[in-house]
Amino acid sequence: MVNPTPAEIRGWGHSGAFEPMQDWDLILADLDNLDLLLELAGDQARPLRKYFLDSLYCLVGHSDRTDSRLLRAAEAAWTASDAWIATWGRRVCRVAEHPSNFERAD
Repeated sequence: MVNPTPAEIRGWGHSGAFEPMQDWDLILADLDNLDLLLELAGDQARPLRKYFLDSLYCLVGHSDRTDSRLLRAAEAAWTASDAWIATWGRRVCRVAEHPSNFERAD
């Protein structure tokens, strides 16, 4: 399952199981999964919610922070009712505005 489908990611997210393989968070941290990760990280009932949020942050650290898909998602997330998603959106927008302040370790 090196290239998981959205259905496989959702299924794993409902299971509460351990990572199916090493570097699973990096596999999920792909711009093609951005909308899905936002959905899953924003679901307060999901047992692996924090894991998906961590994957969102990982995605930012490993992607082109000027990518229009990322910037549009961050701008939309900024106004989300979920505090975790809104914070993620604000942080991504700040990084885009001030790229020299970006610290990958953060």
